[in-house]
Amino acid sequence: MNFITMEQLNRCIYENINKIPQDIDLVVGIPRSGSFVANMLALYRNLPYTSIDGYVEKRKLRAGNTRKCAGWIQRVEQAKKVLVVDDSISSGRALKEAKRLIKESGMKAEHLYLAVYALENNLHLVDLYFEVCHMPRVFEWNYMHSWVLEYCCVDIDGVLCEDPSFLDNDDGKRYRRFLLNAKPKMLPTKKVGYIVTARLEKYREETETWLRRHGVLYGHLVMLDAASGKERRRQGSHGAFKGSVFQRTNCSLFIESSYEQAVEICKVAGKQVFCTDRNVLITPQGIGKHLKILANDWRFTSRRVVKKLLKKI
Repeated sequence: MNFITMEQLNRCIYENINKIPQDIDLVVGIPRSGSFVANMLALYRNLPYTSIDGYVEKRKLRAGNTRKCAGWIQRVEQAKKVLVVDDSISSGRALKEAKRLIKESGMKAEHLYLAVYALENNLHLVDLYFEVCHMPRVFEWNYMHSWVLEYCCVDIDGVLCEDPSFLDNDDGKRYRRFLLNAKPKMLPTKKVGYIVTARLEKYREETETWLRRHGVLYGHLVMLDAASGKERRRQGSHGAFKGSVFQRTNCSLFIESSYEQAVEICKVAGKQVFCTDRNVLITPQGIGKHLKILANDWRFTSRRVVKKLLKKI
């Protein structure tokens, strides 16, 4: 699975921005994620931006206190050359709809169509692209709303909801109250293949209640089978447990909040892990770099475990 991070997107844009003609007057975004990328391009090039709806409806251009470049247009009708942007192209439906809207609007400008990520079989649909990115693929900016979630393992605390505080983590009444009332962080809108958590099996009912309340669909819920929170802390096997589950599944990606655990999950399972705390993709090929970071960082409590893992690579 090709997982593209925000950092990779930004680097891709920066390295390929020279491909965009210098005489562009206006950048137009195809909603929703195309608007996000179009905004980035417009900011880098100091150009006016609008959405596809704003463009065909001839809405007034707004730029706040941006220092405008020479020839900055005031209205979309003044544009002579327009860049229409989407983050990616797959089936091409969104791009075809954008072309239809623009054609029906009667806009006289020259229109160039750009997809940051494209497939080899649909390059003919755009005038410009930055990279070919094969399927299956998923992007950091919309992974919680992608069909690929069915082939992912996802942690709960720190990913779907907030982490418990030190006081909440009492393995008693306060913890049960937290499990039932934890504030959501990022809720998926697609079915998750596996939810894998180091929460204890005895808290399954509270966990299932929270997931049901927030409309989280999933295939499997795997929890740690330990007698108590004290025993779980003594074992210190959160990452190893999640990694062993991940290894046994047909999933291609694990989404984990803790950097320390994410590195161990990747090492154990031999598959890629996206760490939400650091917005970094950890791969088996690059695991050595992350293990060295952990081994030399005093903030991580499992340095002995990490150093043992380092000796094996």
